[in-house]
Parts: sequence; C-alpha cells; structure tokens
Amino acid sequence: MALAMNKRTGKVANVPDHYIGHPVLGAELVLMGEEPVEAPAPKTKKKPAKYVPDAVDGDGDGLVQDGTIWERPEGTEVEEQIASDEEIENNEE
Repeated sequence: MALAMNKRTGKVANVPDHYIGHPVLGAELVLMGEEPVEAPAPKTKKKPAKYVPDAVDGDGDGLVQDGTIWERPEGTEVEEQIASDEEIENNEE
C-alpha cells in the first residue's frame, strides 16, 4: 500500500501500489513526498446582489461586481429577455 494524494481534491489515502501511474485508477494520484501539490482552493458561493449595468472595475482585475452572481468581464452587460405568455405557461408544466 502506498500513501498517495489526489491532485484534484487534495485528499490523502492509502492505495494499492499498482494504482500509482495507472491511466484510470491513478491518473490524479501522487505519492506523498514526491512532488508538493497544493489542494485546490475551495469554491466559494457567489453572493446575491443587484445587477449594476454600469459597474466599475475597482481593483483592476478586469472583472466587475466581483464575488456576486453578476460577476463578469469589464465592459459586458446582461441583456434582458422578456418571456412570452406562452413560454411562461410551458415552463409551469
């Protein structure tokens, strides 16, 4: 058994030696102590916010409304689309 870390999840586990380097079973496994790999940062939920069509990039990272459900590249806007009564009725079924 080998102590290995999953590069994608950062989880460490004892696995059979033949898993290491296997194209399916060990594609994302690294033996502990061989190569330092950081676990990916946990995904954070986007916070609800109002859409601001003329939002300004305050920190210079190229994104506006950072960390919200409306986060987008600077200069883009969300186009409002009005649904017809028929589309609304079909969606309720």
